[in-house]
Amino acid sequence: MKTKKNRKNKLDVTELRQLVQGLLETPEKKLNDAICDIIDTGGYSVAVLLDALPRFPANLQLLITRKIEDFFYFHPENGVKLFKRIKKTLAAADSICQAPLLAVLADISDKIDDNDLEISRVGEVALSVLESDADLARMSKAIEILVKASTYAGIPFIIKLMIKSAGALDNYQNYQFIETSLMALKRLGGEPLIRLLINPSSAGAIKQLRLEWRTMDQSLLSDTLVVLQKLDADFAQLMLKVIDLSDFNLPFVAMVNEGVTHNDKWVRQAAVASMQKASAALSPEVLARMLNDSAAEVRLMAATSLGGFAKEQTGEVLEELAKRQGESLEIRLNALYALYSQKNIEALQNLSNQIDSPKTAVNAQGLVALLMPHDDGLKIMLSAYCKVKQDLVPEAGHYLMELAEAEDIGTLITLHAAAGNETHRERIIDFIKQFIGKKAGPRLNVAIGKLSESEQKALKLLTPVK
Repeated sequence: MKTKKNRKNKLDVTELRQLVQGLLETPEKKLNDAICDIIDTGGYSVAVLLDALPRFPANLQLLITRKIEDFFYFHPENGVKLFKRIKKTLAAADSICQAPLLAVLADISDKIDDNDLEISRVGEVALSVLESDADLARMSKAIEILVKASTYAGIPFIIKLMIKSAGALDNYQNYQFIETSLMALKRLGGEPLIRLLINPSSAGAIKQLRLEWRTMDQSLLSDTLVVLQKLDADFAQLMLKVIDLSDFNLPFVAMVNEGVTHNDKWVRQAAVASMQKASAALSPEVLARMLNDSAAEVRLMAATSLGGFAKEQTGEVLEELAKRQGESLEIRLNALYALYSQKNIEALQNLSNQIDSPKTAVNAQGLVALLMPHDDGLKIMLSAYCKVKQDLVPEAGHYLMELAEAEDIGTLITLHAAAGNETHRERIIDFIKQFIGKKAGPRLNVAIGKLSESEQKALKLLTPVK
């Protein structure tokens, strides 16, 4: 198929519609050439094909879609003005056209400013493609759309597909799919998720995942953790192999670090090799370029990636990023999470006093508490929870809930009794009610049973049965 940019006698829309309608009468053996001829006429040819597509039989829709897919693969810039039309066609066309039409959108989207994408509505279609029998190349395009549409529900599906395709990494299509999937999981799920690909039982990664996903649908967290439990040391080795072969493996340093401490010696061996390569690529120039890039997404990727290195290497630049007043809150928070990954308590303590951004400060304080011995951290967050401004109570409350164990119920009751003012008492009551619901189970029942009679009475008064 060739584009005829200099064609002198382009057909008008009426003539193009007649040609397109004529495809219904074209012999099957000549259909491919006939569709290509229409596209090659240029002008409005693809637009007319797209408009007519949903009215054709499914098999003809698929033939036309595949030719359009081929065309835009080589000429994505020609599809910028047709982007909305393609989305409209995607909604109306037969389901067998979804995968190739999504691939078209993915190719064209690289030529469109992110602010103009308006792609969130096709995230559900991308999910259905992941559940179909589409080939891995088109699955990769669907995953690109999931990332651009911020469709987090796709995370468990992506991991399942990675498990299926990991056994044939010698096949380039499988390798490319795994590479695309790793980048997608990092962007959608964050650093703790990709660590769990190496060690699904990592308590630290699970805790950080709960922390970073606290505003997301908790059923997604449960589904993701269930899928991750299907991974083993063989899968970890394969992922480290992909990272080692990658031209740019800095984004996956957290995975490599997780592999270095794995209980399987072969995983550790693969991780050490990848770490040497990643460390060699790290330089002040690289750091400066990534952290000061004009694209927010690059800065975000840098923030999360650099947490995989020792605090002596990248702690200072991450602290600077978290302090940067003109930076977005998302990037500043991810810099905090990266410092937490490094167990960089000194930097986090400095950031807990950030006057310009109270939300950054309370998150830094919460992360400091998580890194401290249990009793000390709990004491700090109980105090912070009572004192923060009302709009920051949910932030402080999340860290407090993460820290508090079932056995701390007595401490909460004692704190309520000693509270200095009514506002503090009301907050503690609200927290105890949430605590009882979150920690319900045998451990909490045992802890309540160990309370004194007066404390048990106080608890019943604070949380009356409805």
